[in-house]
Amino acid sequence: MKNTIKYITILLFAASLSSCEKAIDLKLKDTTPQYVVEGVLTNQAGGCKVLLSKTKNFTDNNDFNGIGGATVTIADDNNNVYPLTATITGIYQNSTLTGNPGHTYQLNVSVDGKTFTSSCLMHPGVPLDSIYLVKDELQNNKDGTPRKYVTVRYDDPIATKNYYRFVQYVNGRKEETIMLEDDEFTNGQEVNNNLRFDNSNDNPARDIRPGNQVTIEMMSIDPTVYKYFYSLSNSANGDGNNAAPANPLTNIKGGALGYFSAHTVERKVLTAP
Repeated sequence: MKNTIKYITILLFAASLSSCEKAIDLKLKDTTPQYVVEGVLTNQAGGCKVLLSKTKNFTDNNDFNGIGGATVTIADDNNNVYPLTATITGIYQNSTLTGNPGHTYQLNVSVDGKTFTSSCLMHPGVPLDSIYLVKDELQNNKDGTPRKYVTVRYDDPIATKNYYRFVQYVNGRKEETIMLEDDEFTNGQEVNNNLRFDNSNDNPARDIRPGNQVTIEMMSIDPTVYKYFYSLSNSANGDGNNAAPANPLTNIKGGALGYFSAHTVERKVLTAP
């Protein structure tokens, strides 16, 4: 009898624990879609592209929501206007337009009776001297192999304030981490900047392993573009002050989200030993 009572008590206790679990159905309100403009002009051939899309609701998929039918142009400071042609819905390109450092470029996007504009100076490029790998002394990859990061070496110009963005590719796969740097503490110095990234989900495709081809792009960007990506990074990762994410600081006028960047590109490639 005691065993029976004890067994019933355990069942009742277990039932009480399970009753504490409750499915919460978040009632997220749909928001009015906003236009998103992502424009890039570089000093290299084929580096002119504008993506035009609209935001989606939280419950929608992450597929690119490209918008066609827009008129997209880029003008230089000599009043030359260059049209961009839609290659895929929402992607507009001009394969022959390349930017020149020291010049300012004006983006104009007209769609559905709305006009979005942005202006950006292409700052002089800073040479990327070299790239090399360093081993993390405190952390390994999930399988126990050494975790490695790329270090970029360059000489920061002393005469100007400089802002940089770095993009890393491993075997052609773009690293999702936003990598930024400025010269607040390194003005006029030799810089060896370690491009660390957080692989918290232990995705092997993101690790740098022997035989992997690693490509680094170094971009000299405008301060407004730096602020956009800096705020985008804080919005994605949390800045410790706000519970809710906010839209990144855009340099697009007219009510759209996104950015327009006219920048130089330096590129280096290595094969991991």
